[in-house]
Parts: sequence; C-alpha cells; structure tokens
Amino acid sequence: MKKSLKRAVAVSAVCAAGLAGTLTTTTTATADEARKAPAKELTDFGMTALAYGTKVGVGGVDIKTLKDAKTLQACTRTAGLERLAPSLLSTDQITALLGDALPVDVAELINFFNDTATTEIYTNGNITGVKAVNTIADIQLGGEVIDNISIPTIKIEGLKSVADSFYDPADTDGDGKKFGTAESFGFGDLKLLLPEDGVIGETLNLLLENLGLSTEDLNEVINVPLGILVDTLQQIIDTAGLGDVIEIPGLGSIGLGSSFRKIGNDAASSGANALQIEVNPSGEENGHAALLKLGYAQSRISAPVKSGVFRSTIMGLDFKALPLADDVELLHMGGIGTQAIPCEGTANKKVTKAIEGARSIPLNIPGLGGLATLNGIEYSYKAKQLARGRAKSMAKSKLGSLEIPVLGLEIQGISSRLNLKKFPGERVRGSNKPKFKVLDILHDGESILPENLRIGDVIEFVVDELEQTGFITFGKVKSRNYYGAKLSAINITIPGLFDIDLGWLESQIYPK
Repeated sequence: MKKSLKRAVAVSAVCAAGLAGTLTTTTTATADEARKAPAKELTDFGMTALAYGTKVGVGGVDIKTLKDAKTLQACTRTAGLERLAPSLLSTDQITALLGDALPVDVAELINFFNDTATTEIYTNGNITGVKAVNTIADIQLGGEVIDNISIPTIKIEGLKSVADSFYDPADTDGDGKKFGTAESFGFGDLKLLLPEDGVIGETLNLLLENLGLSTEDLNEVINVPLGILVDTLQQIIDTAGLGDVIEIPGLGSIGLGSSFRKIGNDAASSGANALQIEVNPSGEENGHAALLKLGYAQSRISAPVKSGVFRSTIMGLDFKALPLADDVELLHMGGIGTQAIPCEGTANKKVTKAIEGARSIPLNIPGLGGLATLNGIEYSYKAKQLARGRAKSMAKSKLGSLEIPVLGLEIQGISSRLNLKKFPGERVRGSNKPKFKVLDILHDGESILPENLRIGDVIEFVVDELEQTGFITFGKVKSRNYYGAKLSAINITIPGLFDIDLGWLESQIYPK
C-alpha cells in the first residue's frame, strides 16, 4: 500500500468508544419532557449552570482570555431563564503575548469553528431542572512543527456535552431519589493524523494491535465497528493500567472524556467534559504543560432557598495585561482553585480550602516578562438561610505572600473578607464594610508599607527598567450594588500594561 505524507489513525474510534460506552449516560424521558417551553416563575430551588467550548490552563492557572463560548447562569431561584454564548475567540491576537509562558504556541495549535454554549432553567408541572449544553461544530488541533517535532493533527466534528440536573417529586425513574441528573457527551467524527516521522506511543500502539491495524500501512481512516472499539478500549484500560488517555508522542495525551454526577437528598449536580488534551511535546514534567478542556458543561440544583441564593467567587489572584478598552484586555489569567458558596449556603458551617505549595504564574509583563509566585493560598466561606426571608454569608480570600522578582516586589500577609446580611425589602447589609489586611509590602528588599495604612491608600513604586511608576492600592472595592460587592485586598497597577488583584472575592445574596 502506498504511503502518504500522513498516516491516519481511527481515533474517531478511540474517543467514540469512551463516549458510546460506559462513560455516556442516556438522558431520562422525564427530563426530556420537562424541557418543553419553560415559563418564568419563582421556585424554592437554587440553580446554577456553566458551559464553555474551550478552557486553557498552564500550571493550574486559567488563561481566561482563551475560555471561549462561555456562558454562566449564576445562582438563581427563577425558572424560565435561558442564556446563549457564541464563539468569540481569536487566538492570533495573543500568540506573541503568551510567548514562553506555554510549552508550545497554543494559539497556533487551536482552530475553532461555530462554538456555542447554552444554559436553561426549566419547569414542567412539578419538575424543575437546570441544563448546560456546549456544542463545537468543528475543531482542529496540531499540525505544526515545533522544536523540530511534528505535532499530530486532531480533527473533531460536532463535539457536544450536556449536563442536566433536576428535581422530580414523583421519582419517575424509581431510583428512590427525587433529585436526579442526566449527563452525556459525544461527537460526529474525530480523526488523528500522525506525521510520517511520528512515533507510535505505548497506548496508541496497544490500540492498533488490538484492532488488528498496522502502524506501517495506515494511510486512511479505518472504520471499525463501534462494539469492537468499545471492547478494545475497555480491555486496554482494564489490563494495561494506563488510565483513560491515549498518549500521543509529540503532542501529549488525549483524555477520552469524562462525566460526573452527585445526587443527594437536597441537591443534585452533573457535568460532562467531552475531551481533554495535554499539550506537552517534550514529555518533561516541568509544570508548564498546557491543559485544554474541550466541550464542558455542568449544572446543579439544590433546596431549600426560600430566603434567596448566594452568589460568590473567591480566588487568590486576578491578572489582566494590555488593556484594549474598558473591561477588555488582551490577556486575562486567574482562577487558582477558585471557590464559591453553594447556592443554598452551608447551614452556617465554615468551609476552608487551602492550596498546597507555591504557584508560579507566567505574567509576561510587556518589556519585562517574569513570574509571580504565590504561597499560602486559602479560601473560606459560610452561609445560612434564616427565617422570615433573611440570610447571611461570609467569604474570605487569604494569601501568605506574593513575589514578583522583575518588579522587585514582595507582599506578605494579604487577606480580604466580606460579611453580608439580607433582610426582606432592604439593600443587603455589609457591602460597605469589607475587612482587609496586609502584613508588609517590600520593594527591592525595603519595606514601603506606611504607618496607619487605611482602606483606599495608594503606595507608589518605580520600575527602572520600564521608566514607569507603579501603584499599589490597599483595599480596592471594584464595585458595589444592592446585593453585595466585588473587591480585592491589594491592587497592583502599571498604567497601560497590567493590573493585578490579590485576595480577590465577589459575594452577593440575591433574592431571586
């Protein structure tokens, strides 16, 4: 058989096996019927949903600029709400900016077409539910030569993920639980094209051998009955102990998709992630591999929420570089172990989440580059529904230290905290009384922390290499509204270049 420039391997096969086999859950008829023409109405449930087409992370830190077709339904009690977000991502504009922050130029490796994310909160009779869906019409990854390595090409068509969480008081499916979920993921076609000089990896070789395919003669997509693919893939996973991934030398690994569900007496949550790819051509464990999540959806419904729902986001750092306009920037990073208060609260039980070890974040400050190193990240929160339409919450973001060597900055002992109380018919109390702390601020090894530091005070520092002045604001309230506030303990800014918020949190108590 004549060889072509590329050998095609039927990974439409590989991933379809995982998707059509044990990893896929069929949607229940009850949930399908409940999606008919949802009308707006106030419920006693707290519901939230999230869907996005693509998410890119480096070293555990989200590159928010690369999160495409994202739609979020914040916690709400109202059924009949729908949201839709089309694809807006253009990776070309950030190619130069990401630079050495990634193991490869991710912007050149990804091409998307017609990505759409939707969320829907529905009711039908006594059934109430929330659903998230993401659909990518076409996506292509790879196909480049980087560091003398020919990167394989992955082509996907019709990638779709669905996460549905609902409450059915009649327990129609008969599982003994009134809360339920339905999650699924799949696609029309997926192909992996290996370069002629590509190396066949262990798991990929196992797959080919089990399917009776030759690594020397493949030059077209091979169609194998789905049942055989499912059995073959399951055999590899069970006997080889290699996990639900196919290792692709020169690219990294392809996760075969995953889903989750959690059903309790008072809540249900579900999620689906159709494909996960780790881009790491070198194969080295250097902590800078790029993790791409494709086709993600999640939803959650909980009860009771008769006094309102809690909306919050708690994270250690939010970084924005090269502003283009108000609230628009070329690079946006953050989300280290981000936490949120559940819609229904925690019954006043305090929840604490600590991020172990140091986290290094590639800032790529224009003209300087550089890393930010964070230590001692800790988030905590609690919230409670009270009688007579009242509610209260506490959210706290804490950071042991931040170091940015290229700026000569070290900031120690950072924290922000916001306590809120809701009373019927009143503005939520507490948004004007945040609590901030900072132990010390060092520039070039010298403390520049003034005595009697007050909320809103600004400290200046000079970056000689840029011939610019930077500004550090203590206790910056980003915004306040009727329901709560968004704030950070420390804000670092060099005008026109970047903006960093430390000890970042947003907290609200929303009535409906």
